[in-house]
Amino acid sequence: MVFGAFASDLERILPGRAGVPGTVGRMLRVLRVSGFRTLLLGQSVNAVGNWVAIIAIWGFAAFRFDAGAGDLALLFVALSVPGALFGPLLGVPIDRLGPRRTLLLANGLGFLDALALTQAESYEAVIVLALPLGLIEALASASLDALPPRLVDDADLVSANALLGGAQDLAIVVGPVAAAAVNLRWGLAGAFVADAATYLVGMAAAWPLRVESVATGVRSTWSELLEGLSLVRRTPGLRWTLGVTATTFLLWGLFGVLEPLYVRDVLGESDTVFALLQTVFGVGLVGAGLALARIGDRVARPRWVAVATIASGATAALYLGTSSLPIAFLGVFLWGVDVAFFFVPAKTLLQRYAPASAHGRVLSLNQTLEPMAGLGMAPIAAVLVGALGIQLLGVVGGVAAAVAGMVALRGADRLGPLPAPAPVDPAAGSARDAIALGGPAPG
Repeated sequence: MVFGAFASDLERILPGRAGVPGTVGRMLRVLRVSGFRTLLLGQSVNAVGNWVAIIAIWGFAAFRFDAGAGDLALLFVALSVPGALFGPLLGVPIDRLGPRRTLLLANGLGFLDALALTQAESYEAVIVLALPLGLIEALASASLDALPPRLVDDADLVSANALLGGAQDLAIVVGPVAAAAVNLRWGLAGAFVADAATYLVGMAAAWPLRVESVATGVRSTWSELLEGLSLVRRTPGLRWTLGVTATTFLLWGLFGVLEPLYVRDVLGESDTVFALLQTVFGVGLVGAGLALARIGDRVARPRWVAVATIASGATAALYLGTSSLPIAFLGVFLWGVDVAFFFVPAKTLLQRYAPASAHGRVLSLNQTLEPMAGLGMAPIAAVLVGALGIQLLGVVGGVAAAVAGMVALRGADRLGPLPAPAPVDPAAGSARDAIALGGPAPG
């Protein structure tokens, strides 16, 4: 594999101290897990296709069909309802079947839905056909989030999350540019065909993994769901992390409605500029993700998550608070950096506070928060934008998120130490993975 050769070359050029892996050594150790490299490559391609579809639905369709705030709010409701209503239930099959099987299922369903979207001839049709995407994305994301703890040691978990997140975030850089090119050449239908093809790549990447379920027994779906919710209620670290995450998702739900309107009505720019702004946001995400992979475990602490939330709200306010295009590009870049420094450590905290047997339910609940926030915020934003205006509403939302981060910072020190790490799942990955981790090949 390309990553394997690259890792070997860097290891010779930039060795760590004897017996003590440095920041580069930590990344190399993660990249040497062959199952992880395959997952990294496959999800990178899959994520590019997803972003092509997102930009097509969110931006190009809005411009093509002259959508207003109400139309965009309706789109976000349609994308959010399935995940918000059924998302918590998705963790049960993830824990029962294992994240590999459910990731394959999600990619297969995404392939079918992307093909269906090629037939959309109106904005209403786009909304209806996009309905399953929220549920598919929640299943795929929670399944993917449950894989790193089973592939790498706990000491490498932040680096693994950051590399996997950075590979997906790279799609925010490549995806809007690819979407603009596909839209110019083949229109909306072409974007959805590209998305369908990349779902197949995602399936191929997950297929070789050997990650089995660690469930201790099968009970009723309702009992297992309540057990997961009870775990969150009893665990202060899970409650705190999910609460801070919900604040960030509310801000995203607000900006999901405001951003296309901001580019069109405040900056007076085209859908191409809208796509470029998303690309610059992705550059910030990817750069920060690579930095996180090198920094490693030091940032996976509640205090740093709270600080990143404060910074995220401030930079989001800077982004929508200006009428200057250069400052808007600067603001959205800084916002991308802050989001990466929030999202990767927060995900790592959830993986550590929850036992492996409950990762599916806890991480699916985390994924559910985003559509729930979008579902609640989209209609509110559509109403408030008429009263406050696009820019003022964006600034108020950013300041509110920053204040919530300050409140979370005060409570971070009361959470106590993180749980002791669990050993790597001996059945994780492929036969080559087990050897790379120093163990025997699974039979």
